[in-house]
Amino acid sequence: MKKIFLVLVLALTVSVASAWDKRSDEGVVLLATKHLTSEAKSMLTQYLGESYYDDVRYLNTLEQKKMAKHTKEIHYLHLDKDLKPMKVSGDDALAAIEQSLVVVRARNSYSRNDVVKALRTIINLMCDIHNFGYVRIENVPHSQSPFSFVCYAGDYGKRKTTSKMQWTKLWELYSGWHTGFSGDLWAEDMELCLGEKRAELSKGSLHDWATQIGAKAAELYGRINPDYVMTRRERNELEELNYEMMARAGYRLAVLFNEVAK
Repeated sequence: MKKIFLVLVLALTVSVASAWDKRSDEGVVLLATKHLTSEAKSMLTQYLGESYYDDVRYLNTLEQKKMAKHTKEIHYLHLDKDLKPMKVSGDDALAAIEQSLVVVRARNSYSRNDVVKALRTIINLMCDIHNFGYVRIENVPHSQSPFSFVCYAGDYGKRKTTSKMQWTKLWELYSGWHTGFSGDLWAEDMELCLGEKRAELSKGSLHDWATQIGAKAAELYGRINPDYVMTRRERNELEELNYEMMARAGYRLAVLFNEVAK
């Protein structure tokens, strides 16, 4: 079990662009490993067991080398006004996941390198689409690019101070609060707190998940915008929602891997 944990953590380092911090992303993948079938573990070990020496930061490396200008856009989930996945002119996270799943399902027909890249892409982007900082919704202008809003740094007592908060950084903030949490501890905590809801949180197809994520994001975008002033209490309460999305990402990642490994 430790070996598969190591494999997936190393593979996860492709995800430098994710709005969650590295430890949170690791926790998501480590949570997924707790629910992998033996076939899925075997598949991941076969393709990722030694490949981390090559280039585990695949998407980030493309961005750094400017080999593919689209890679920064590939992290986003694009939804129409009805919260259904929509086709966009450039790359899209959901489309990239679907394309990668095709490769992994027919892995015997693809090169080892193609399969490795596909697995890394699935891991990277399943984390991203569950992060509200990467959800873009048609006809919601402030979801189309990063924006800042006013947040009270303190709203208890007489002294109240405000500061600008970036939308994408808000979701990274929550994991940053728990400086003592490693990826393992994140995974253990999510399993302990939400494990009983695993079937409920992972039910549905990839497109169902996208719409569910969109519904939650739409509610947030409906009230949080560049003119919004968020209280400290509200900011703290959103941590629970972010935590649930991390767990959803982990349980659903396991579902995908178990399915394609059959």
